[in-house]
Amino acid sequence: MKVTIIGGGNAGALTALHYGYQTRNDKNIEIEVIYDPEIDTVPVGQAAELSISQLLWAACGTNWYQNSVKATPKLGILYENFSKKNREIYHPFPFNAVAMQMDPKYLQRYILNSGLFTAKEGHVIDLDKVDSDVIFDCRGKNFHEDGGRIPKGQKIEYDSLYCPVNSVLLSRTPVRSIKDILLWSRHVATPDGWTFVIPNTTDSISYGYLYNSDITPMETAKTNFREVFPEITGEIVNLPFKSYIAKEPIRIDTNGRKIILNGNKLAFLEPMEATSMGFYIDVALLTHDWIFTKSDERQLFSHKNYFYDGTPEQLHFDHVTSNIKKMMTQIHRFLSWHYVKGSVYDTPFWRTAQTESSTVFDEPDENFDNIVERLSKQQDVETRFDEISFDEHRRGYGHWGGCSIKLWYDKYINS
Repeated sequence: MKVTIIGGGNAGALTALHYGYQTRNDKNIEIEVIYDPEIDTVPVGQAAELSISQLLWAACGTNWYQNSVKATPKLGILYENFSKKNREIYHPFPFNAVAMQMDPKYLQRYILNSGLFTAKEGHVIDLDKVDSDVIFDCRGKNFHEDGGRIPKGQKIEYDSLYCPVNSVLLSRTPVRSIKDILLWSRHVATPDGWTFVIPNTTDSISYGYLYNSDITPMETAKTNFREVFPEITGEIVNLPFKSYIAKEPIRIDTNGRKIILNGNKLAFLEPMEATSMGFYIDVALLTHDWIFTKSDERQLFSHKNYFYDGTPEQLHFDHVTSNIKKMMTQIHRFLSWHYVKGSVYDTPFWRTAQTESSTVFDEPDENFDNIVERLSKQQDVETRFDEISFDEHRRGYGHWGGCSIKLWYDKYINS
């Protein structure tokens, strides 16, 4: 069997690393990546959750002494100015767990040179010309605008997802001293939205001023950006975006091949909580058995709170599709939870964000509601962290365990 990943960005590189590592001892499976080195790396995706560092350690033995990625350790997320009562909310990672913050181009280059799969340079337009049994399309959502050339039958339709922000101003500033390198990401609420501050390498710090261009003009946002963060010295680049998910995350083409979307080709959400790269790994995991299970085998597939026990015939197209959409729905819902109480700022942005984000919860989600209700009755997470059982923490919701949900409820929702 041959699995081909098209695209060498974060999604393509991580998908290739997952499958290259998982199939490293099977000579009957070939994993290849085809990527265009002339396509610039999108300057986002600079912080990750725990699953990325875990995969890098397992697959490549990556460590903090031989730091080829030039990453900085991430031990949590510090929220500033979101809650009127708790001006700082620190979302910790477990004491024995370390995530990472990085420059995407270093991470991608490191993975493409890992030797766990074949990496080829090329510019793929028509998937029908790719000789493979399974194709992961990780070329980015805007790829189909390449000169208007889109092969028949390969157009992708998307469903929009509400997000309070739709643009980001990006800039970097050099690291002046070791004190600049925080061991956590900062999420700072501003009058126009919020800003991520990430020591993405040992040499530079990234700033992303997220705002809504329908409420705040870009030039006004730039002025406010420099006023709130006067330490910025680099050029400011504006990047508009939309939040969406493909109507069909996977499909079987006319040649019987399995086509799987990943990365921005599949979906996009704002960088709150650094969920994007974790979602790329989710897609790799959720499609793994669909790709490899033989017809005479019986599988027990378990990933976070997605469980399935049955024959390969039952692990079918609709099941994989629904689980991918379910994961994105849960991520979207939890991120929306960060806006429903507004912030310390009484501004047009935050009034709109609070009202519109609350509508996400008009449609009930029994799983989420039950988790929140159960955890809200337990003691404060800071004083009785052990109140939340290990099993409760693992089940969680989306990318978040019980402790994360409990913390945000106590410090933001119920404050």
